[in-house]
Amino acid sequence: MTENTPQNPYEPGAGGPTPAAGGPTPPPGDATPPPSGSQPPAYGGASEPPAYGGAGQPPAYGGPGEQYGTQPAGSFQVGEALGFGWRRFTGNWLFWVLFSLLMGVVSVIFNGPSASDVQEFNEAAMRGDITPGAAAGVSAGSSTLQIIGYLVTSVLSALGINAALREVGGEKATWGTLFKVNSYGMILLTALLLFAASFVGLLACLVGVLVVAIFSVFTYHNVVDRNLNAWAALTTSFRQVGQNFGSVFLLELAVLGITILGAIACLVGLLVASPLCTLAVAYAYRRIAGGPVAAA
Repeated sequence: MTENTPQNPYEPGAGGPTPAAGGPTPPPGDATPPPSGSQPPAYGGASEPPAYGGAGQPPAYGGPGEQYGTQPAGSFQVGEALGFGWRRFTGNWLFWVLFSLLMGVVSVIFNGPSASDVQEFNEAAMRGDITPGAAAGVSAGSSTLQIIGYLVTSVLSALGINAALREVGGEKATWGTLFKVNSYGMILLTALLLFAASFVGLLACLVGVLVVAIFSVFTYHNVVDRNLNAWAALTTSFRQVGQNFGSVFLLELAVLGITILGAIACLVGLLVASPLCTLAVAYAYRRIAGGPVAAA
């Protein structure tokens, strides 16, 4: 009886490939070695890391205060920032106009009707048509709605900043990437911290409000771009503005002027002014903090 001995598929005459003389022995099994000179899969497959600023991306600059990236930290010119913002806006104008419309609709939904309703109820209470208690209840409900509206618009503002930072880095912002941020919870905490800081500033004869408005301009940028917590993002923004006060303050004045002109143009101008300013400020932040900056 002939003993059935399993054949090595790579032995001569066994039906498998015959190794070349002096060459390496092929691996056992059914897999055929890749041909000589074959290349690994091109970068960009399923294992490719997410684009810069994506939800799964590790912190862009590591710990607080660390600066690194393709563009070293430095200064900027106001005209340079506005010019960059205009070029990126015109290159992706439909997205930015629709995003501005979304911001406007949300603002009207949460702030427009509630304020007028409170005024009507207060006037009715003064005439004696309804009790003061009922008017107070409506006022409290309206205030709650406005707080919710503030949080919603704050999240949308942070998402717009995230989209603007993608544009600054050379990536075209889309609706698919708009909502890809690392932590919505941290954005909400940042919104509450800014609200508290503004309230404290309001108690300081309005001077504190101006200080917070000027020096906190990069707070959301630090949250969505560097994954900093709310307090670290706020203090980092104060330091960034303080170290570049002249150029940042001039840019903020330019942004204020552009926004006023956009509002004067029957509010339609805000569809252009708002994204232009968002892109310009994002460019200024990235130039100050360091990181990817596109050529145009």
